[in-house]
Amino acid sequence: MKVNSGIPGLDELIGGGFEEGSVNLVSGKTGTGKSIFCAQFLHNGAVNNNEKGLYLTTGETINNIKKQSKNFEWDFEALEKKGVIKLMEIEPFDIETLIERITENIEAAKAKRVVIDSVSMFELYMHEPFKIRKSLYKVLQRLRDMGKTVLVVAEVLEDSKSLSRFGVIEFMVDSVILLQYLGIAKYKRSLLIRKMRMTDHSTDIHPFEITPKGITIRSV
Repeated sequence: MKVNSGIPGLDELIGGGFEEGSVNLVSGKTGTGKSIFCAQFLHNGAVNNNEKGLYLTTGETINNIKKQSKNFEWDFEALEKKGVIKLMEIEPFDIETLIERITENIEAAKAKRVVIDSVSMFELYMHEPFKIRKSLYKVLQRLRDMGKTVLVVAEVLEDSKSLSRFGVIEFMVDSVILLQYLGIAKYKRSLLIRKMRMTDHSTDIHPFEITPKGITIRSV
């Protein structure tokens, strides 16, 4: 079963939407639109599909997320009051406690869509690749076991060839969507689907715009 993204122009590139119960990486450098992409996914689920969502943030404050959402006429504050979207700040210190908190909040919110923004904080606190891999695996596996459709944000460092800070999580997820800022030509931003399991997806680079209504993918 497919879960529509709410991003105009994207679903036709990924076989109709994300696989239900999949874990999907949204990767890119600072300022490429990763958080907007994820907020749009949650907003679409809540408003157009009657699907509850949970936004877990490790870096940005909840107030800032709500302020940003209003730039696109997405009133997360009102949606939170209605109980269809829940925003929660988390700290990635104790992995077992973190998994327990995530599980409890997903169950309490009855969320079908989950965003983790971002896993880069896990990588900063856990410097050893083995520990990062083990901890992320536990978190992602719990989310898979719960059958939730998840978007995970990863920050790409300048001049890095990896798809995350330490090049670990991209091997654990079901799909990888890379957002880039080119700064040239008519459309300055682009999207590339680097990986998507069980789906016949586009392999082209697609321009996109950030409009007053959110992200829109343009034709090549």
